[in-house]
Amino acid sequence: LHNAQHSFPTRRSSDLLPAQSMVMTCTFRGDPNADIAGKWRARPIVDVDNLDDGANVYLSVSAMGRNERGEYRRRKENFAAGLLLMIDDIGTGPGSKFPMSILDAATPTALIETSPENFQAVYMFNEAVTDATMFNALINGFIARQFLGKDTGMAGINRVFRPPYGVNGKPKYGGWSVRAAAWHPETRYSLGGLAEEFGIDIQQFMPVTRKPMATRSISEGMKAFVQVRRALRDMGMLKAEEPDLAGWQNIICPWTADHTGGADNGAAIREPAEENGWTGAFRCHHGSCE
Repeated sequence: LHNAQHSFPTRRSSDLLPAQSMVMTCTFRGDPNADIAGKWRARPIVDVDNLDDGANVYLSVSAMGRNERGEYRRRKENFAAGLLLMIDDIGTGPGSKFPMSILDAATPTALIETSPENFQAVYMFNEAVTDATMFNALINGFIARQFLGKDTGMAGINRVFRPPYGVNGKPKYGGWSVRAAAWHPETRYSLGGLAEEFGIDIQQFMPVTRKPMATRSISEGMKAFVQVRRALRDMGMLKAEEPDLAGWQNIICPWTADHTGGADNGAAIREPAEENGWTGAFRCHHGSCE
């Protein structure tokens, strides 16, 4: 990505991406903490030159494939390959949570200044990580090592990061232009190699295999979900009366008070289905709720 203020050279990554997969972007103007409809609805990047340099620009840490309806979505079930690991809020600025020394274990591929003296470190992989379980275990390993704190900003394989393009639309930063503070395109890591550099045993964070639920348990799980949704409705926390075609229903996050600035960044519940063990699911775009 290039513009007059900063340069973040890229190489064509078609050799790294699985077929029919795309890098996704969330691009919008305004305050990221404001309740802007559709701000986290990602779309595939078709033409980099058409990105809005006056907007907040976020890219997905994973390439995404199509769902059964042929749509590219930034969801875990659309995961095609992990491309990089991002560590957020490093530096000495107002939004920083960690010192720069946290990066001493390994040199980042890129260091991106997202607000004054506040950085994101990007570790690009040398090949696409197509095992979602392994990629998620790596992320969880970093979180467990307290590299990422409570508001992780990167928990989950479908998270986003800021490239050195566009602006930080939070009013307190006055339209800060996101820039590349360091760029080492030749510095890339295997998943296992990156874990080793930081002393993380990925196997400790692999999920435990569980037996399929009994029929009665499925029924109980669905009843519990209905009760939860009824409670949310009674409290006025449902933003939509019906779920979308994928089964997700927008709500007000129950933990909004713990969000940065108390902002409602968007949350949703998912109807019970086979992929979530018939218990339903919850998501929030704030890292601490992951």
